[in-house]
Amino acid sequence: MKPPTSSRPNQAKFWYEPSFAGSELLRAAYRTHRFPPHAHDEFAFGVIERGAQAWLDGRGRRVIMPEGTICVINPGHLHEGRPATEAGWDYRMIYMPTTGLTGLLRGEIENFPGTLYFPAIVIDDPQTMELIREAHVCSESNDATQLEKTSRLAAAIFQLVRRHGQMSHPLPRSATIPGAVKRAREYIDAHIAENPSLGIISQAAGMSPFHLLRAFKEAIGVAPHAYLVQRRVDMAKHLLLKGHPLRQVATAAGYYDQGHLSREFRRFFGVPPGVARQ
Repeated sequence: MKPPTSSRPNQAKFWYEPSFAGSELLRAAYRTHRFPPHAHDEFAFGVIERGAQAWLDGRGRRVIMPEGTICVINPGHLHEGRPATEAGWDYRMIYMPTTGLTGLLRGEIENFPGTLYFPAIVIDDPQTMELIREAHVCSESNDATQLEKTSRLAAAIFQLVRRHGQMSHPLPRSATIPGAVKRAREYIDAHIAENPSLGIISQAAGMSPFHLLRAFKEAIGVAPHAYLVQRRVDMAKHLLLKGHPLRQVATAAGYYDQGHLSREFRRFFGVPPGVARQ
């Protein structure tokens, strides 16, 4: 007898697709996992294969991503995710750098000023959903050629952009962030492995620690220490998918040992790094 769906362990597998603009792909079956608040530097495109995910943004808005739909998260959009039901959800994700997506669409959008974005977080488009799912499955296959993988992924994303993307002139997120917070964030980004203290970051920002904590949380959506953890985990994931040994990854991302990295990696992705890279 199979155990109840909700009692099965969380599963996740990442892989790197260098021929597709350096995108990272994820296939996961999450039963109990909850993502902490975070934001992506890249576009996140996905398809819900089973169950449903509850998505919450930094302003408390809650959206359900049900089976058979496409989910799209624009870069820089603070959010968290959790199971919408006890059964959890299965999905496939593509994390595509903004520059890579722009390069893919060169000739299609370069004559249109503005910024590419997707107004809908959940998209009901069965044809495009299946196109993305099939391309994702192909990318995971050992039998498909790189040409086939890249071609399928490109065709799927192009159709998604053509049908559901928009060009606009929104005020860039960076333009609304106070200068001191920008300096603090840039300092953290440049010193991830050093684990900088609040005092050092405050000095770089030119603001008192108390005021920086309040301003950073208000502008970025998370406190400086939470932002640093996210950046460290992201760096570790990128290095792991490029084949670096786990010990080297832990050191490069500022962890004092592999166990510390594994604990934080599991908190973000539901599984330890060694399992995610298989």
